[in-house]
Amino acid sequence: MMTEQIQVNHYTVSFGKKMILKDVSFALAGDQLTVVLGENGAGKTTLIRALIQSALTGESSDTIQVHTNKLAYVPQFRDLGDDYPLSIKAFVGLGIRDAGLPWLSHEEKERVSDALARLDLSELADMPLAQASGGQKQRAYIAQALAKKPDLLILDEPSSALDSMHTAELVNQIRQAQRDWKIGVLWISHDTSWVKESADSYLWLHDQTITMGPAAELPDGASSKHSEEVKHVL
Repeated sequence: MMTEQIQVNHYTVSFGKKMILKDVSFALAGDQLTVVLGENGAGKTTLIRALIQSALTGESSDTIQVHTNKLAYVPQFRDLGDDYPLSIKAFVGLGIRDAGLPWLSHEEKERVSDALARLDLSELADMPLAQASGGQKQRAYIAQALAKKPDLLILDEPSSALDSMHTAELVNQIRQAQRDWKIGVLWISHDTSWVKESADSYLWLHDQTITMGPAAELPDGASSKHSEEVKHVL
């Protein structure tokens, strides 16, 4: 039986006189991959920030409730600089815990190895992260999030710098982890080419409201084509 991990009730947000979302309500199960869609300015980032804030503070309100023991979030833009000193493996290990001993237990090392393998990074584990390609860095960021063993994973445009082939590979990797661990995944995306075949459900933000449903029933109005004009590939 699916349980609701995220509940939003009559949520309204505006910036100045501009209404972004008006009286929206939805609920998402904790063992699904949900794609969050919408044009720029539709309120995707605003909504995700509100969900993250609720999860991190552990405070539930009548408007937003997020039930999670471990949240992992991968932002769209992240640049650690060309002189970042750690290897990919060491970087992924930083995501294991927020505090405590400076070394990893055997179980934590296994989680790092598993995350590297899931993102096809095992053979690159000792490479300095600063020398990795844009696609390799993106996979390292996601591997770090997976190493936390979250029950809710939020990905903000993780495939925006990838071509369609590498996007399909990343979708399969995340989908496999989601199914193995039965976790909730929120994937913010402009590319809908893979949604009907690979996601469970969608949230489409448009016209100050939210439409949701099974991914296989994604409306034509929410669809977009993948752009091959990418900055980096794997």
